[in-house]
Amino acid sequence: MISKKYQETFNAIQGFILKKERNITRRTTENDKTKEAQPSTRKWTITQLHILSLVNENPNGWNNTLLSTELNVSKPAVTKAVNALIENDLLLSTKKAENNKEVYYDITHPGRELAVEHDKLHKIIEGKYYDLFRTFSEEELDVVIRFLDGWSKLI
Repeated sequence: MISKKYQETFNAIQGFILKKERNITRRTTENDKTKEAQPSTRKWTITQLHILSLVNENPNGWNNTLLSTELNVSKPAVTKAVNALIENDLLLSTKKAENNKEVYYDITHPGRELAVEHDKLHKIIEGKYYDLFRTFSEEELDVVIRFLDGWSKLI
């Protein structure tokens, strides 16, 4: 059984990593070789992989606003990530009949394969973090969470 404190700690770490990744992405540009690589070998961002996973779980249930809120990233960051996924034939944009204004996303077969692979790796990594968390008391994990949350605000 995974404790609530372990989940909070994992979420703090994930938030920290996402924030760090956004800053690195802002400072660097992708090289042409990466842009031309196959979807399975291209270097995808954590945000892009999480978008694929979310859309895979609920096709046509996610738009930019919902993704932005769920991932705690800006709408422009979601737009940039989604556009790269669409350009690489991993996502499709669709509109619902009852609301022709909002764009929702569906996943392609290659996108689904990448999302499934990401989810497998995510569970493995999450398990390793939970193993690490078991070596700390809840009070110590509170300090880790407070530290990472504070650090994320400084980045």
